[in-house]
Amino acid sequence: MAKLTLNQMMLLGGIGTIVIIFLAMMNWRRAVYAAMVAALFEGAIRKWIFPQGSELVYFLKDIILLGAYIKFYMFPDPDIRAYRLKIPTTLIIVVCVTLVVTGALNPNLGSLLMAGYGLKIYLWYFPLAFMVPMLFRSEEEMTKMLFRYTLFAIPICLLGAAQFVAGPGSWLNVYAESAFAQMKTVATFGSALQQTVRITGTFSFISGHATFIQFFFVLALGLLTGIADKRRLVIMFGVLPLIVANGLMAGSRGAVFSMMLIGAAVGSVSSVSRLGKTKGSFIFLAMGAAAVALGIFVFFEKAYTAFETRRATTGDTTMGRVMYPITSVLAASKEVDIAGFGIGTSHPATMAMRSALGIPQPKKSCPLYDSETGQVLGELGWPGFIMWYALRLMIVFHCWDAFRRSPPSLFKSLALGIFCFQVLLLPSSMVLNHTANLFACAGWGFCLIPRLESLVNRRVGQAVGRRSFNAPSGRHHPA
Repeated sequence: MAKLTLNQMMLLGGIGTIVIIFLAMMNWRRAVYAAMVAALFEGAIRKWIFPQGSELVYFLKDIILLGAYIKFYMFPDPDIRAYRLKIPTTLIIVVCVTLVVTGALNPNLGSLLMAGYGLKIYLWYFPLAFMVPMLFRSEEEMTKMLFRYTLFAIPICLLGAAQFVAGPGSWLNVYAESAFAQMKTVATFGSALQQTVRITGTFSFISGHATFIQFFFVLALGLLTGIADKRRLVIMFGVLPLIVANGLMAGSRGAVFSMMLIGAAVGSVSSVSRLGKTKGSFIFLAMGAAAVALGIFVFFEKAYTAFETRRATTGDTTMGRVMYPITSVLAASKEVDIAGFGIGTSHPATMAMRSALGIPQPKKSCPLYDSETGQVLGELGWPGFIMWYALRLMIVFHCWDAFRRSPPSLFKSLALGIFCFQVLLLPSSMVLNHTANLFACAGWGFCLIPRLESLVNRRVGQAVGRRSFNAPSGRHHPA
């Protein structure tokens, strides 16, 4: 099939963008669901279905969300107007202004288009967080949708298992082609196991699949401890073993160790207090751990062996990886003064985008560091770096506060897992990993539900000398 020219892609993308935005505006809730599903399968479309339009598919979920943003923020439904979300608006505005002033307006960029793309990398999914608290009309709807979303892990992880068996020469094991970033050789587990591929599932690269594994592990644990019906069995014997096995087959030490830490945190809390509405959460967690162990050593022993070999033979150490964020900041501090090199300048796609679109390269290239913390400092300088991580810490606090304030429920259980996910993501890649950015903002939005107050009830309460933060009839948030 002939490869599309840049002009053809832009024409096709423009027409598709208009149609998708219009459809998304018709129902913003369905549009958000569609964007979250698209994030899971965009890599598969880019790799196998429409590789010649890889760049267009990359922006699919972003375009869907654009339509949802327009509808939600510019033409809100009456039920949306009846609520107010209590968030630190001043801090958020200061962060956005700082990123624009110190990052997007940096003279080193030399392009407003690239400045806009840099802002997109950092901030595009943040409006989603303020929509999620109003996404679910009831606790029952929330439980149903989260369970159905978690079930997508089964086909994705089964594909991962097929990739692991197929080997690096198979058509199943390819990365997404792109004019902006081309990678032809798939990663393997090393010379001793060079025929064993590190899987990517439906994602474009390993990093996206690793993030998916961590986030869906959180969802699975939350459902396992938060619901009290037969759906627990599907999570226990289907989703959890496949997710952990995929972590091993991806060879991602960060994903596997993150699952271990999150599992230990949730297990420790459930052993001393109740997470879900019914007792016995710890027992189900123990049964889930047993199912995972049985699945690995019966069905995925080769994956465990490959992962252990990689862990034992890799040159870096656990302490070294823990120190990477700090050493990266120290290294970047020697290269930047107050201002950095410009927002987005260290993103892998930006230089290739400049070449493809005929945009001159920046006057000074941003050096590459071992961790994203150094990249953020290099791009934004000290003011942007401080404000960006102040925002990230605020997100962590909101997730902890949601867990602390909530009674035993599915919501409380998920809030604990999302809090752990956000803490572990702090020193990891979020700006350079759009999948992590999307999941982090969606998870933050879920934990903002306790901060949603009804303006209708509030006005009535003020009229009689009291305040009410209860949701009106028809909306029953668990917090």
